[in-house]
Amino acid sequence: MSGDPIRYSASVRDLFARLPGAQALAPGRGTVVSGEAMALDRGAWVRFEALIDHGRVVECVFRAWGCPHGLAAAAWACAEMRGLAIDGAGAINARRLAEALDAPAGKMGRLLVVEDAMHALFAEARAVQLR
Repeated sequence: MSGDPIRYSASVRDLFARLPGAQALAPGRGTVVSGEAMALDRGAWVRFEALIDHGRVVECVFRAWGCPHGLAAAAWACAEMRGLAIDGAGAINARRLAEALDAPAGKMGRLLVVEDAMHALFAEARAVQLR
């Protein structure tokens, strides 16, 4: 076996154990938008779905495949997006995810997939708003 074992922070262990937001989007007031990104070579796929209303994320859920860091990052991002204005996509990025989860540098590729899925969701939200 090569390399050091991966150590998971308390926040990664907690989020991975509970996976808040890993569910179907419940019906509600607003417009449904989604954003998805994958990098199978990095072992990551994330799809966010959200209800938006009056330019804000009312509810957000996700589906994901990947390592504990990637799934925890999707859960954390999902919670952070609730209430966020749809032009606030830059507020959450891979660097912020890494800091919040105390993720090692080797996980940045997976966190970038989470960031890409968020950007795709906000891009769709802005496009829907313009219609």
